[in-house]
Amino acid sequence: MTSDNRREYEGRVNRVVDHIGAHLGEALTLAALARVAAFSPFHFHRVFRVVTGETLFGFIQRLRLERSPSVLLAVPDRNVLEVALDHGFSSAATFARAFRAHFGMSATAWRHGGAARWPARRRLDRKLGKQLRKPGNAPARRAAHTAPRRRKGDVMNVRVQELPPQRVAYMRYVGPYGAHGIPELWERFVTWMLAHGLDPATTTRLGVAHDDGAITQPEKCRYDACAVVADDFQPDRSVNVASIPGGRFAVWSFSGTAHEIQGAWDRVFAGWLPDSGYQPDDRPCLEIYRGRAYDERTGIFRCDLCLPVRAL
Repeated sequence: MTSDNRREYEGRVNRVVDHIGAHLGEALTLAALARVAAFSPFHFHRVFRVVTGETLFGFIQRLRLERSPSVLLAVPDRNVLEVALDHGFSSAATFARAFRAHFGMSATAWRHGGAARWPARRRLDRKLGKQLRKPGNAPARRAAHTAPRRRKGDVMNVRVQELPPQRVAYMRYVGPYGAHGIPELWERFVTWMLAHGLDPATTTRLGVAHDDGAITQPEKCRYDACAVVADDFQPDRSVNVASIPGGRFAVWSFSGTAHEIQGAWDRVFAGWLPDSGYQPDDRPCLEIYRGRAYDERTGIFRCDLCLPVRAL
């Protein structure tokens, strides 16, 4: 049975869905929509995707596109630019590209007979989809805007605890998150640590992701490799120092490769968080590394993943 906490998540997201539907022609920013849901802007995009199965901006784009065809037919004397602007598109060119990608034809072609052909095209697409899907593996459809059911194995050993603020020395990587770039950053950082008397076996290290890779352009995402240092530590030109805020975090252990860490975050957002009585807080997520955390032979590393939370 759906828990009260999970229903609270669904209710907040549905408020956003209704708000989007009523304001499609307006600027719909992440910050404004997060306020409608009373969720942290930093993590709202991921919460929305967990509950609806669509990204926030993908959902907005789809609704804008699905509302526009009826206007094109019902008001034939309204030009395409007017329709585009009325539905939240910044220009006729942006609308034209999105319309063609979604419907397989231009808005003008839609008005001149394409709309009548669309049901047949859609039936063909569904038929092809069924043929390509392996028997017995068709995904079960779920009710719109309800969080997905947890599968066996999704339950994780998550604990909620207070973490202290930390002073850290850090090196920064700017670029796409994942298995390329960040491991090389850690190699450089550990080399720097060893040269400055910071033994990785006894020094706590933190990985700090400052941006949501689903929102921020990949080439602009920021990630810091950090080492906890004393208050009197003096940085050199290779590193900077910063204070990492403490507070309440949901913490769970991870062991796997750089390719698998995103799945661990997603499982907690989808499986644990909606029933937990907590919501994400507006602070960065942390990875905490202690001791010998990386096996060079297998590429497997161990850390605690820490999601900042506050009461729902």
